[in-house]
Amino acid sequence: MTTAARTFAEKALARAASRASARAGEIVQVRPDRILSHDNTAAIAEIFYQELGGARVVEPDRLCITLDHAVPPPTAQHARNHTEIRAFVRDQGIQHFFEVGRGICHQVLSEEALIWPGQVILGADSHTTHFGWLGAFGCGVGRSEVAALWLTGELWLRVPESQRVTLTGQLPLGVTSKDLALAIVGDLGADGAVYSSLEFSGDGLMNLSLESRMVLPNVMAETGVKNAYLPPDEPVFDYLADRAAHRICQYDAQDLGRACALLREEIERSAMYPGAGAIYETEQSLDLCALQPMVACPPDVDNVHPLAELAGQRVDMAFIGTCTNGRLEDLASAAEVLRGRRVSPSTRLLVIPASREILEQALHLGILQTLLEAGAVIGVPGCGPCMGNHFGVPGPGEVVISSANRNFRGRMGQPDAEIYLASPAVVAASAVAGRIAHPAEILSESKRTHPLSRSVPSSAGPLWHVTSPASGEGHRPSASAMPRDPGPAPAGDLAGAPPGASRVWKYGDHINTDLIFPGKYTYTLRDPHEIAAHAMEDLDPRFAHEVQRGDVVIAGRNFGCGSSREQAAAALKTKGVAAVVAVSFARIFYRNAINRGLPTIICPGAAEAARSGDWVLLDIAGGWVELPGGRFSFPPFPENIQALLKAGGLIPFLRPGEAGRGPSGQGSRS
Repeated sequence: MTTAARTFAEKALARAASRASARAGEIVQVRPDRILSHDNTAAIAEIFYQELGGARVVEPDRLCITLDHAVPPPTAQHARNHTEIRAFVRDQGIQHFFEVGRGICHQVLSEEALIWPGQVILGADSHTTHFGWLGAFGCGVGRSEVAALWLTGELWLRVPESQRVTLTGQLPLGVTSKDLALAIVGDLGADGAVYSSLEFSGDGLMNLSLESRMVLPNVMAETGVKNAYLPPDEPVFDYLADRAAHRICQYDAQDLGRACALLREEIERSAMYPGAGAIYETEQSLDLCALQPMVACPPDVDNVHPLAELAGQRVDMAFIGTCTNGRLEDLASAAEVLRGRRVSPSTRLLVIPASREILEQALHLGILQTLLEAGAVIGVPGCGPCMGNHFGVPGPGEVVISSANRNFRGRMGQPDAEIYLASPAVVAASAVAGRIAHPAEILSESKRTHPLSRSVPSSAGPLWHVTSPASGEGHRPSASAMPRDPGPAPAGDLAGAPPGASRVWKYGDHINTDLIFPGKYTYTLRDPHEIAAHAMEDLDPRFAHEVQRGDVVIAGRNFGCGSSREQAAAALKTKGVAAVVAVSFARIFYRNAINRGLPTIICPGAAEAARSGDWVLLDIAGGWVELPGGRFSFPPFPENIQALLKAGGLIPFLRPGEAGRGPSGQGSRS
């Protein structure tokens, strides 16, 4: 295969690694163009200064830091966190710092034109995939890895295999890219693209507005992707050139126009595209004309159904915002539904623009006035209640419909609330009706005459056409075989077990990081033992109190999906868990666990055979797990992973005297 026949991911990571070429499966040492962090910067700085012994950040111009996840700070602890971040920014001379109220990191960095096509951005946020809308390689990593990037400027990455999705046609009126994104997640499943680069193509993509395109790579994080890519075109080049010129130039109109033209040429030259003949694990096509409004039902993003099947479900709280759907286009579609109407007395509506720029535009265009007159509450630009920090935490037993990207149990800070995901127009219509409703129902008595009602009925036929793999069976995962919580916690008695045996804590498929460590504690707890005290809190409240050092967590598919928060792995490690054994792991959790010195073992046989409370023997060097149901082998860890585990994790590996070392060669899918 020639270099020209490489996928986008192979080309982008080769460039970032200063190599002529790279192929899927190789480990490369990349130097990202941008390094992103947000409210987690204080915790990362603590690792950088205290654990790594760092003094000065390598190339501070590459760092981008935004205060967005808990703004304004809702508690004294959050305020202290922000104060520490400001001190770090000042001491290190960070230029790309965005204060409280500027907006959500992914939106702000796009508006500031800090990310260009073909570039690599690594961020301590799982939705760093967002930057794929610009034709960039955006990838989420853990906070220890960001600290290592500050210290060394480099990080090892495995070049991912790629999947291609070709979009054809045009979305029907009343159907949005959020519906498209949910349809893809529902079809692929929560682990349908784990470790993959998901690359979009087709004329259907070019029919989407720029704001609509932003939704796709953002939500694709929920399929487990390493990155998602949209090929950049003329509108993208124009968007970036205009914004970059205004950001870096202080010229008159003529000089600004000249600078914009020069920048546009440079931006276009930076773009990268997959080569003809590039190899994809799967190739699928999707007809946009066949789409209809979709809703993701709790507690999983891939639990997707047509809106018509959910109509009538009670709604207590409606939320429009987040990095997924807090843009001007989203607010405008909600205002269209709300104009001249009032939010139901039984429902409350919260609207949070994704950035101050969007807030100002909505104010200028009268959109905010429409929202306020309808009874909406407008929040400060930022993440708001998305991860349960503040600004709209639902009550026990309440039902929420949200334009966000996740609906896990406890995601919005209340484990006893149910969260549905939909487009902003559907959220607005549901706020008016007090139940999940189609916008056309609110806008017109005749659903046949209003444009928003023109969606394809559920009998329209299949959306997907699979052209590979050769089996023709597609990439849709099988139904979950393991319930999320299989039953009571294990008993303490190991009588009759072999010497040296420990206990099994058994869980099911898709155990997400919100269940392992609740997001509401993310920026208020830093002490390892305080973090560990909340391990598995929203899934199994007994775990943190009863787990013993040496116990083993065994689970099903996609363990650790969801947020990039490293505390999930740290909590298990600090509690003394010897290893996590699973059918498969979410990519970022796998990296976080290894970086914390916690072995993550892929062993489907053991995962199927284990029961809560079983005794277990584990030999990592020998590559086997023994349970009452038998002995099960697993492949030995690659050399790069062995080196990290032997050192006790990434931080000990990189402590003074070790800086600059990095894994190399072939590695596991990570």
